[in-house]
Amino acid sequence: MASTPTPPPNYSPVPAPRPSENHHHKHNHTHQNSRRRHRNDWSSSSWNYSNSRSACLAPAAAAGADIASNGSGRGVYSLAPGSLLGGRRSKLAPEFSGRKSTKFAAKKQYGMPRAAVNTLPHSEAANEVLTCLYNAGNIAANIDNVLISNEHRLWEVEDYIYMLKDFGITGHLLLAEKCYEFIMCKPNGRVAKGKLTNAMISTLGRLGRIVRAIEVFGKSRIEGYGITVYTFSAMIRAYGRNGRFRDAVELFMSMRGLGIVPNLVTYNSIIDAGAKGEVSFDVVVKYYDEMLATGIRPDRLTYNSLLSVCASKGMWEMAQNLLREMDGRGIVRDVFTYNTNLDTLCKGGQIDLARRVFEEMSCKCVWPTVVTYSTLMDGYAKANLLEDALRLYEEMKLRSIYIDRVSYNTVVGIYTKLDRFDEAVNICREMDGCGIKTDIVTYNALLAGYGRHGMYAEVKRLFEEMKSRNIFPNTLSYSTLIDVYTKAEMFQEAMNVYIEFKMTRLEADVVFYTAIVDALCKNGLVEWSIMLLIAMIDKGIKPNVLTFNTIIDACQQLPTSEYGVHGSSQAIEYPNEQSSVPLIDGAFQTKPGEDRILKMFEQLASEKAGHIKKLRRGRQDLHCIFWLVQKMHELHIKPNVVTFSAILNACSRCNSYIDAAKLLDTLRQFDSQVYGVTHGLLMGYREQVWFSAQTLFNELMRMDSSTASAFYNALTDMLWHFGQRRGAQMVVIEGKNRNVWKGEWSISCLDLHLMSCGAGCAMVHDWLLNMHRNLFQGSELPKTVNILTGWGKHSKVMGDGILKRAIEALLNEMGSPFRFAERNMGRLTSSGDLVATWLRQPGVINMLVLSDVLNHSQPAGPQHGYPAPCN
Repeated sequence: MASTPTPPPNYSPVPAPRPSENHHHKHNHTHQNSRRRHRNDWSSSSWNYSNSRSACLAPAAAAGADIASNGSGRGVYSLAPGSLLGGRRSKLAPEFSGRKSTKFAAKKQYGMPRAAVNTLPHSEAANEVLTCLYNAGNIAANIDNVLISNEHRLWEVEDYIYMLKDFGITGHLLLAEKCYEFIMCKPNGRVAKGKLTNAMISTLGRLGRIVRAIEVFGKSRIEGYGITVYTFSAMIRAYGRNGRFRDAVELFMSMRGLGIVPNLVTYNSIIDAGAKGEVSFDVVVKYYDEMLATGIRPDRLTYNSLLSVCASKGMWEMAQNLLREMDGRGIVRDVFTYNTNLDTLCKGGQIDLARRVFEEMSCKCVWPTVVTYSTLMDGYAKANLLEDALRLYEEMKLRSIYIDRVSYNTVVGIYTKLDRFDEAVNICREMDGCGIKTDIVTYNALLAGYGRHGMYAEVKRLFEEMKSRNIFPNTLSYSTLIDVYTKAEMFQEAMNVYIEFKMTRLEADVVFYTAIVDALCKNGLVEWSIMLLIAMIDKGIKPNVLTFNTIIDACQQLPTSEYGVHGSSQAIEYPNEQSSVPLIDGAFQTKPGEDRILKMFEQLASEKAGHIKKLRRGRQDLHCIFWLVQKMHELHIKPNVVTFSAILNACSRCNSYIDAAKLLDTLRQFDSQVYGVTHGLLMGYREQVWFSAQTLFNELMRMDSSTASAFYNALTDMLWHFGQRRGAQMVVIEGKNRNVWKGEWSISCLDLHLMSCGAGCAMVHDWLLNMHRNLFQGSELPKTVNILTGWGKHSKVMGDGILKRAIEALLNEMGSPFRFAERNMGRLTSSGDLVATWLRQPGVINMLVLSDVLNHSQPAGPQHGYPAPCN
């Protein structure tokens, strides 16, 4: 990764923290710290770290470079209302390319003030008084003494407004309250009181004290100094900061009735409220359009807030449209603009573009801050570019950028993913040396990491340690432990964790339920997972796309045989098209008031202990999948590429071609593009749907390669399975031309290790055909030719794998000279001369040219020993 140019000597990315406090900011984007992994001596007694702050990197003196305003004289660039919505190019994005997992939804960090530079006008004395107030601590009498003794040194209201803002930044509620009460008791005019109230409402909103902000706002209206556009704007912003977008809208709508006309500040506040409330872009952009219609020109804050809306949804294409409009209006991008753009690109999976934007910043004299680096580190970590993320961390230290808690926690998660637990512990020690205490996010990352690698004793010790240090587990902590224990089939431990969770009276969220749904699915209890899905909906907890993807994937992986509770074969009724809910067998029902989840864990624990027979039940029934998709549609949960891939894999495992075609045809009512294309290809209507298919493939190019390759693999497997061999080959060629599968592609080597069985077999045919063409055009083959199957990806047995066996059977059936290398269990090899001799044999070309062999009553029979489809 290219480094950014060295900033000027006086460069400081964030203001230095005050000596008496450790200040950590809340990033302008939602940080989702990575989770997960080796041995470590980290015990309770190991926290006697040195008080030396040598590990802590003190920030340089605050003196950032000012960004000059654009003086190009370009004309104002304007858009008609609604034009931003009209600029969307992708029908599927961002929902189709949405994150494969929303597992980290509960990892948001609230309550940490954001580091910001307080640039309000003030006197020199205000800084001195501010220091004295911080030194007074949280003792009301001391605060009063400081304010009284320094009253004569301060400007009228500007100094107090400056201090109120600083208290909001640093998180000092008592100081803010005492300062506000002190100055409001003085004989100030209505204008001055209004300004002070606006500042106080903003501070309270930043500190999460929305009830108190409402009280201050209400009093200001009664006393007459709060009926101004600026006071209303401050209250709208406070609502937005606290996720109360609906209240913000109601207040905004009431303004005109009071004769208060919204201005730029008001519109920026309501747009920002939508951004912080994670409201859909369609809703927020209406206020932007209204602002333009009234003749108000947007500024940089307007666009930064709109970009924040895009960031939460991963709408990177829309963000690029906004940036182009900013440039057209002559509005210069600041560091917040760049940070939000980076966050949007990372969430949209556009890591390469994010790299270029990062490098562009310094060229534009916009120096990266801790938020910039943390955003990019988190994006790299999500894309599994862990070493790149660590290089950014080292670059932060070289640039003397103050590393905050969010960044440290991200690094801890990365080290656990890399199985480098000693280094993860060292990061925790470095945090302590800098005065940054490890928090619940740190522990959650470590718990998940140790659990992922089967270090259950460490998991248990860490969980007890965090409680002994008064770091109380949150919902994510418990869902992580349940996930860890159930995957290890430690059901008694999982049940104990669940009982403890119930005793804490914490609220179960979608992440918690999804973790249990995943555990049930992995144990073959799909009916229970559906029952739990219905229960969470009844409780008012909306499932996310991951919840449904987990169950759909489990449905398509179930065996076709069913076993009752006592081993007898029983028919299991799944929902049909007319059913509203699945029918659950009596053994799975619970009595009124009985805890369903607890009963599930009791059953699993008894099964594990051998007290009852296995409860594994399952029947591959496409009606169940249809019901799940229908429920997603009813709940307005848009499927992503993983949903589509799981459904296509289910079609590949159908017992009949007609069933698969019927399911896809029925699902077209929910998504005519994806299911319409796949249905047409399955039915052999390539000429009719190929243009639409290529449009779909073009949209897949905007996704990360792993997401796109999963869809290509599922689609080709389904087509290959039902005899659409030529169609499968055409799809694979499209994927190859779009560089979906990373690997070596040459006349001498074919890398299949990221492909499914259907895709790999189709690719072998195309590769050998190309080799045959070259040979008969007079070209010579390389000395050695190789096919890489990468047995490890699909293998549960050392040296074995479904893809490996499928490719070997295919080549043997053809009578090819390829054989596995002695020292590489996943590489088929042959000399070029032998392959050339074989390709020249009569009849070989007929085996290489694929054609469709559809059978509408049952799956096409195996060709060349091809086994059941795999992922």
